[in-house]
Amino acid sequence: MKNLRHFMPESWSLVFSAFAAAYGVGLLALLALPFLISAVMSDLGLDEAQAGFLLSAEFIFTMLASLFIAPIMGRAPRKTIALIGASIAITANLISASITDAYLLTALRCVAGIGAGLALACGNACVSSARDPDNVAGYMNVLFVALMIVVMLAFASAMASSGLAGLYYAMAITQGVMAVLILKMPQRASVEHHTHHHHAPNSKLLSTVAICMMAAMFLFSTRDTMGWAFVEQVGVRVGYDGETLGMLFSLQAFVGLIGPLLAAIIGKRFGMSTPVIIGILLCGASSLGYVLGEASKTMYTIAVMMIAATYFYTLAYLTALAASLDREGRVVAACGSFLTLGIAVGPAISGMLISIGGYTLTGWAIAVTVILTLLAVSVPLARAKERHSAALAAAAG
Repeated sequence: MKNLRHFMPESWSLVFSAFAAAYGVGLLALLALPFLISAVMSDLGLDEAQAGFLLSAEFIFTMLASLFIAPIMGRAPRKTIALIGASIAITANLISASITDAYLLTALRCVAGIGAGLALACGNACVSSARDPDNVAGYMNVLFVALMIVVMLAFASAMASSGLAGLYYAMAITQGVMAVLILKMPQRASVEHHTHHHHAPNSKLLSTVAICMMAAMFLFSTRDTMGWAFVEQVGVRVGYDGETLGMLFSLQAFVGLIGPLLAAIIGKRFGMSTPVIIGILLCGASSLGYVLGEASKTMYTIAVMMIAATYFYTLAYLTALAASLDREGRVVAACGSFLTLGIAVGPAISGMLISIGGYTLTGWAIAVTVILTLLAVSVPLARAKERHSAALAAAAG
């Protein structure tokens, strides 16, 4: 029993509320992205590039809102701000369901992005409040995968029955449930948290380490959404219908529970560098597999089954790495902003590349992005290794 408690998070209310804010509200549109792209193209008559840019607008404002509030995360009332953000996002989704004009819809999606960004920053900042950020981040991602299992089926059904409007109603309902969980979020980091971490030097928001961490998050999510935005489109090309794809995406999410569970259980037992590098490489392989899987149904299917496991395993480690750089939550909140910036530009970049050179050109761009991600993350990984060595030396002394 003692060993089992060692693997459990310090506070389930912290895990659930942080997950609800950061992922259930802040990044819900990421889970809906393949369906939103297809529904926007079908219902509004847009091409890949236009649909990509429309969806990008929402994520850009998510990034801006999250980045704007990041510097005050150490003293801001997190629960209040997260609930305000959730309310804004829910209202914007409900109104979006009745809009058919592309320009007006784009404006509303920007408002929804602001609400999502506020919730995202607060949820991510809560990770820094934990005594063991790796463990909390791992279990948050387990819950994110569990949410993905449910919404893949629900969103596919909503799109099949009611198109784009159905998707926005489904998102509003999901975020309403998440708002209830946010009620358990602590307003601020506890006094014990500050006492426990007073000895750990914080990285400034504009330090080289913090900037490289933000760049790594941006590149990681750009690579992901360059493929993820059009995974449904490729699936149709290889012969799957919409209902079957919904089941396939839900199944891969179920398999994906393995990834964040491993991250939560393993933690730092093998250091940070090895798990992070392996995760980034596996994510890149998965993206290349389904983007270039147009000619092979088998390759597409195998690659899709890897998506959630590799993505959430790696995201858990990257989130924990960012949280370890600054215990006030500023760096990890800002990293959430750059994660959404990558989500924003990914569909626009891949939509443009597909229009120019097809999925092969997009595959080359993904490969380059993986290399750049490894280069960017090497700096915060080196800092984490230095801090770990210093802590061991202090404990020995």
